[in-house]
Amino acid sequence: MKKQLIITGHDLGFSESVNEGFEYIRVSGKKVFSELSLLPNGFASNTAIDIAKSFELPVNLCFCLTNSKFKALTGPSSLTTEDGYLKNADTKNWDFSVIDAFDPVDIEKELIAQYEWFVTNMGRKPSALVAQKGEYGDPKVLEPFVTLAKKENLPVRAPWWRWKTNYGAQSFVEAEGITTTQGIFMGIKDWRGRLGYDLEVDLEQLLHDIDSNEGVSELILFVGFCSKEMFAMSSVSWQRGQLLNIVKRKYHIIERLFDEFDIIGFSGI
Repeated sequence: MKKQLIITGHDLGFSESVNEGFEYIRVSGKKVFSELSLLPNGFASNTAIDIAKSFELPVNLCFCLTNSKFKALTGPSSLTTEDGYLKNADTKNWDFSVIDAFDPVDIEKELIAQYEWFVTNMGRKPSALVAQKGEYGDPKVLEPFVTLAKKENLPVRAPWWRWKTNYGAQSFVEAEGITTTQGIFMGIKDWRGRLGYDLEVDLEQLLHDIDSNEGVSELILFVGFCSKEMFAMSSVSWQRGQLLNIVKRKYHIIERLFDEFDIIGFSGI
């Protein structure tokens, strides 16, 4: 049997240039994703709603609690600076120490607010619960995250912490009876060129690693046009344009994924 793979279009709502990248793929008419991941408090979340609906794909809720470019939906709290912007996790150095000062009550309130934003604007429940920076690898975030997933009977992304396997968090999620994936693969190189896979250079290795993974895997794809806005907002900026080039000129790379694996959404796990 073919291994099951979820292909997620990541960061919808992050910025207008990211949204434009998603819209470019939609207009192309080519199959690229099996899931979309929508940010509720991104810089361009409101304009992402119609794009998400127009794809006619499952859309999961991508929580964000530690990105200083975005405001908390609940306003100033222990999660934010005085102006309501989220305190930042230093992902370049994998420093998430800002979470240590978060009040658990504020975390729960913000998770619920982001969930309600999604349901109100999309008109339906999300297909799954995920997080932009994997914050729920931290126990302080994991517990209210799991509580919400259980209440709404939703699957979750494998709780990788700092993009590495987190056996404790994974075991907790499974012990709570929540359906989850078992592996994450990043279809982009990180800012140091070490983590993740370059779809053009590392395709064979990516196919091998997904096929070798136990359980359901998820491949996270980043997309967006390069812009001054993106350079100011993300350490992964110009790399997002690679997927647009692949869709236009090297679509056979995406076709290999659909040929090699049983492509599903979170509802299929």
